Amino acid sequence: MSGALNDIRVIDLSTDLSGAWAARLFGDQGADVILAEPPTGHCLRHEPPFVANDDGDRESALHAYANWNKRSVVIQSETQLSELVGNADILITNERAPFSGLAETAIDALPENGIHLSVTPHGLTGPWASYPGNNLTLSSRVGWAAMNRRVDEPPLQLPVQQTGYITGVAAFVSGVAAVIRRQQSGQGETVDLSQLEALSLTCYPWALMGNYIGGDRVRYGVTGARTKEKPGPLWQTSDGYINFGFGEWKRWTDALTYLGVDEFANDEVFIPVLGRQQKDLKPVGQALADSVISRNKWDIFNKLAQLHCIAGVVQNAQELLHCEQMKARSFHMQTNLGGKIRNTAGAPAKLSETPYQHHRDAPALGEHNGDSGRKTQPQAIVDGDKSTQPLSGVRVLTFTQAWSGTFATELLALLGADVVQIEARKRPDVWRGAGAPVPPAIRDENKEQSPLNTNGMYNSVNLNKRAITLDMGSEEGLSMFWQMLPSFDVVAENFSPHVMSNWGITMETLREKKPGIIFASLSGYGRQGPWSEFPANGATTEPMSGFASVHGYEDDAAANTAGLIPDPITGYYFAASILSAIHHRNKTGQGQRIDEAMMEAVAVQMGDGMLHCDATGEIPGPRGNRHPLHAPHNVYQDCDGEWLAIAVDSNESWQALCVTLGMMAEASDTTLSDAAGRKEAESRLDDLLATIVAEDTAANLETRLCQAGVAAAAVQPFEPVYADPSEHVLDRGFMVQLIHAECGQHYYATAPWIMKSLGRPPVEVSPRFGEHSQEVFSEELGLTTADYERLEAEGITGTTRL
Repeated sequence: MSGALNDIRVIDLSTDLSGAWAARLFGDQGADVILAEPPTGHCLRHEPPFVANDDGDRESALHAYANWNKRSVVIQSETQLSELVGNADILITNERAPFSGLAETAIDALPENGIHLSVTPHGLTGPWASYPGNNLTLSSRVGWAAMNRRVDEPPLQLPVQQTGYITGVAAFVSGVAAVIRRQQSGQGETVDLSQLEALSLTCYPWALMGNYIGGDRVRYGVTGARTKEKPGPLWQTSDGYINFGFGEWKRWTDALTYLGVDEFANDEVFIPVLGRQQKDLKPVGQALADSVISRNKWDIFNKLAQLHCIAGVVQNAQELLHCEQMKARSFHMQTNLGGKIRNTAGAPAKLSETPYQHHRDAPALGEHNGDSGRKTQPQAIVDGDKSTQPLSGVRVLTFTQAWSGTFATELLALLGADVVQIEARKRPDVWRGAGAPVPPAIRDENKEQSPLNTNGMYNSVNLNKRAITLDMGSEEGLSMFWQMLPSFDVVAENFSPHVMSNWGITMETLREKKPGIIFASLSGYGRQGPWSEFPANGATTEPMSGFASVHGYEDDAAANTAGLIPDPITGYYFAASILSAIHHRNKTGQGQRIDEAMMEAVAVQMGDGMLHCDATGEIPGPRGNRHPLHAPHNVYQDCDGEWLAIAVDSNESWQALCVTLGMMAEASDTTLSDAAGRKEAESRLDDLLATIVAEDTAANLETRLCQAGVAAAAVQPFEPVYADPSEHVLDRGFMVQLIHAECGQHYYATAPWIMKSLGRPPVEVSPRFGEHSQEVFSEELGLTTADYERLEAEGITGTTRL
């Protein structure tokens, strides 16, 4: 099978993981990718972890993983680069504005209908456009570092490579969207992807929820304030750690009886699921901690799964390599590292017609210097309407709920698709609120307000959609679905695998009605394998995917983040897979089946660690705020008790740091002149910077350091980042003020990219429950007002919960 993007040629001029990862995803989908390297090699060749080959040389596992499916050409001159880019479809860069050097040369050489995919820390426009940034500083700017911290401990970054992976797949999403638009319009494009904005979307829903509630309830994220002594969100067992989603357990009594927590098993206060999350569950958490400390984590997991009670164990890199569910789904891929074939993570989703594939190991430096000709047939391009959005005319009928699926379909809506979201009156989207009242900060006695329409979580991830209610369990409701289907291009859902087939909705039955349909499913563990029907969510996927095994302070064994990050990660990959399928369908008329497992999509971002573990047996763990290669790389407290993140990632930024902060002795110290020397002196440098930062303010130092070319950021408290956005994100139009009929006026986060020829797309607030039912049924089925009122009276549709 060939990939969906086998008509695309990509020149990868990236200088960090984000651009390299975007390029690899293009390669996984069949694009011809040229890694244009300096004579010293791409930066990832020099990034840990390393493995020694038979010649005694060291090879980077990160390079082997992020740069497979590429050919390597060493760039010796601007003329050579211009010729290489001159017949490319896409150029990927990480160069910050203003452009210079090879990046400027390459951009100028790109054909008029070419696509420049720019991935930078803060975007190409706005006051921070020239500022450097990385995982540590971006975690600090968007709120993750503040949320992740434990009480009375420093702010905590996301695991060190995660911003690169997350923003890389976000860039891939926007790049494929630009390819789809070019195919139909002939329009070249500059796609400006801001890593700050892409990362913001992975935590922003909690901020909007908090802003609706008022106060600082989500200061430490959705799990609340954490201390080292307080149990949860991971509980220690005899052989590891486990997460319990007991707030959602339907068989409460059975589960707690099995776990030996008899004092709460039959407590009528906790037995009803509806409203349980509003109760004080801390005593239950403590009782579970006392109960499971002597039990085996897999015994607990399997028994709770039998009860359909959600839980997830921490799997490290080694366990991921031997995971029975992943093996049953043939998830793992193989590649060369250190001269031997090794196992690692595979595809983020299964596509039936155009699967993600490994077809070439990461190249040796300059391996293809004499073989850089185009390997793909050029994309067929028409000269069409250049004013339309990438997905104009694409229609999506979606059953997605909560975060991952709704986020993915929101991205499609922000790209111009008509997304119609289906709920049932008996089963609203869980993110509309599980029994929660109208939040205090937006209550208005002068408005008619429904709790279903006033939840910040739902309203954060459903922009630009239409919402309908339809009882799929009724004969007439199901018939209405089938009558509407031929007008749509994509059906998406994130139910348990059996739900759609129970309604008779399969790829085969969909194709009978719409031959070119794309049917995309997202679930915790995928549609096949022994765990396929096991329940899962973001909190359980963090440990199951290996994410929790590398997150936390240096003395932690593992930790969950404060905000269910697997959901947006899997949402990005879900959108990416759907867009790839749309491009393939536009070329061939062929639809396809998409099957994404949350555990696998997140584990894809553990692939470098899995690869290194398979080669060496070494299991990666939490690093706190440190970096495996660079130092100084940490957070430091200022004179007001605030925190400043500083990350030095080059000899140039080290000298700039020394000059800016008056560290002249260190500037001339030859033992600190390279990364290895600074890493060896890391503790001493941390102590020195702690003393210097304590005498100034984080805000002042941030400005001075960033202007000097050093990655630095004052650690921002979580909710204010989104309640009172920075001038930078407002200038770029990422955060926009919208008025919701029941919630009033708030700032909402939009797409993390700007397409230069289009600007930001128009944005509409998330729909109210069933808001567009009558409109959609009138358009699609010709229903009259009387027809609609009858259906409403029968409970098949409507705008209220039953």
